[in-house]
Amino acid sequence: MHVHLENSTSKPRPFWLTPELIEAARLSNPELEGEVRFTVNNDLEEIDQRLSTATVLVTSSGVISHPRFPRRTLTDAAPRLKFIHLIDAGVEDVMPLDWLPPNVQLTNNSGVHVDKAREFLMMALLALNSRLPEIIWNQRHARWDQIFTPLIRGKSLVVIGLGDLGQAAVAAGQTLGLRIFGVRRSGKSVPGVEQVYLPSQLHDALERADFIVIATPLTPETRDLVDRAALEAAKPGAGLINVGRAGVLDHHALVELLKKGHLSNAILDVLPSEPLPPPSDLWSAPNLIINPHVGADDPTSYMTETMRLVFGNLHRHLAGRPLENLVDPGRGY
Repeated sequence: MHVHLENSTSKPRPFWLTPELIEAARLSNPELEGEVRFTVNNDLEEIDQRLSTATVLVTSSGVISHPRFPRRTLTDAAPRLKFIHLIDAGVEDVMPLDWLPPNVQLTNNSGVHVDKAREFLMMALLALNSRLPEIIWNQRHARWDQIFTPLIRGKSLVVIGLGDLGQAAVAAGQTLGLRIFGVRRSGKSVPGVEQVYLPSQLHDALERADFIVIATPLTPETRDLVDRAALEAAKPGAGLINVGRAGVLDHHALVELLKKGHLSNAILDVLPSEPLPPPSDLWSAPNLIINPHVGADDPTSYMTETMRLVFGNLHRHLAGRPLENLVDPGRGY
């Protein structure tokens, strides 16, 4: 079985697939010795040759969406391909999956972010409670304003999206003693969440929120979900964190409501354009911290965990068992 790993060197170095990563994972899985051969390449050089014999492709959504990747002719280009593993959790850049041959499965990195995301969210919630973005804003303008804030315990957190990232937010909120409410498409209950609302009940949920965490993937149903009306429905003085996807949030409304004080503070880990261009109003928005999409990524473990997922699915494939982290085309994640 041939497993090909294809890098995009435009991604930060901690997310490169390297021979050293493969060797470390291979040594931890000696039973695959002789069963699997690996190749690694960068930036779609010789991609036709690599795909022609590949059973498994490990790569990023950026590679799949690149014009040089043979999406429309993948059946002919990769006749032996059985599954593709994306080293990203979000899959919106490769949707819809009409390019994916019917006999090829798609898996992603969902879950790899959880431990770091929990730490980041705990920090961000404490920062919002202490109104740290506002304090930083005042510092930038040489403004002395003593802002006294109460303990965070007992305040209310609304988590939009209760998948892996959302449950990291729930865990952070539990540690901090928050009352936790959730919003999810199924409406099913989640341990640690006091009440779960449907997306159609989003405004009712946000009325309770001292803090809002957006942790949902981007799908046609969630795009612009947290729009102006939703933000205006939020409890006055609420703080907001987005660790999900930028397309879920109306950023123009966010800036206006921060200026008006309806929202007190915000921290964005995902932005409408990355890198965020200098003319963006977000750079000059009051009481806003821009975290440049690094909150949930641990450079020491992210790719190690990625390889653990990949090798786990290699075992499952060889044994004829279902793969982990399968992407559902219907749900969009």
